[in-house]
Amino acid sequence: MSARKKSLKRGVRTKSPYTLKPQLISCYGFKVSNNTLGVPVAKRECFEIPLNKYTQHVLSSDPDLNIRSFTLTPTTVSISYSKAVGETNCTSAAGIDRNLRNVTYGNFKEIVQYDLSQAAEIAESTNDVVKSFRRNDNRIRRKLVSKYGKRRKNRINHILHNVSKNIMDRSLVKEQAIVFENITNIRRMYRRGNGQGRDYRRRLNAWPFGEIKRQIEYKAKWLGIPVIQLSVKDTQHTSTLCPQCGERLQGAKRDDKLHRRQLWCLSCKRWLDRDVVAAMNQSLKGWMMFAHSKGVAHEAMRGNLEEYLPVILRVDATKPSQLTVKAVANCPNGLDRTKIKSGLFP
Repeated sequence: MSARKKSLKRGVRTKSPYTLKPQLISCYGFKVSNNTLGVPVAKRECFEIPLNKYTQHVLSSDPDLNIRSFTLTPTTVSISYSKAVGETNCTSAAGIDRNLRNVTYGNFKEIVQYDLSQAAEIAESTNDVVKSFRRNDNRIRRKLVSKYGKRRKNRINHILHNVSKNIMDRSLVKEQAIVFENITNIRRMYRRGNGQGRDYRRRLNAWPFGEIKRQIEYKAKWLGIPVIQLSVKDTQHTSTLCPQCGERLQGAKRDDKLHRRQLWCLSCKRWLDRDVVAAMNQSLKGWMMFAHSKGVAHEAMRGNLEEYLPVILRVDATKPSQLTVKAVANCPNGLDRTKIKSGLFP
């Protein structure tokens, strides 16, 4: 509008102003009082917009909230607010290993696996629906694909929201810092010409590993939980090295379906889940970095482990509040877990 006014003053012919997405964003002059949002429209005149019960509850739940701005569209009103958050005093760290069908969270004390197979099934079913379209009009196909794509995104984000919220609740109660591995370049492994099938590449490229990290990071900042990002060098061999002895783990044979997702340690003589191993190694490396930054690096030495094997909790992503405890660590035949005296392994 200001550019159009300058053009009119210079006598330059201009087009009528228009907008593709009508919205109003402002951080000046508005007030939130009496359960309404007051938007100034003229001198001493204000347009009031009633707020729903959820917005009223959020804004009134914490007196330290600072309302910053608002966004007004033809159908919605969004209010942006902030608050001062102090850093949580963490006593340990927990690694997060992201996979296509699960997210593993924990350290040497406890391991929790969140099942994300439903998110992968949603992506597969949406792709089957899109492939069934037979319209020759590209405009109609674009609208239909956009519709089902947004539906897929919303359904998957809801599942990831439940997982990230449960992870933050556990981290806050146990005072654990969050450790992420660096897998930003993993898309290069699933490009055309790498000798992989089209369906396999499509399935892996639809893996929302960046979205789950984004949700965990912004929720961690809101709670004051530190987030540690490992470098590419620190991320290497996190799922192939034994967290107890440091030996390189061996994979199972192709015809061994029982240990398909497990690795064998020649030194410790036992099978280990590769996702659990990755989470443990990440937590160890992340805690070493965090402790070194705080001046207590001697507390993060390898071998300073717990007394017993961590129990893996299998958690459904859609119902993270209902936990089913299932110990999947394989103990040797005839060995009682109560007789394990020290270390992660017998």
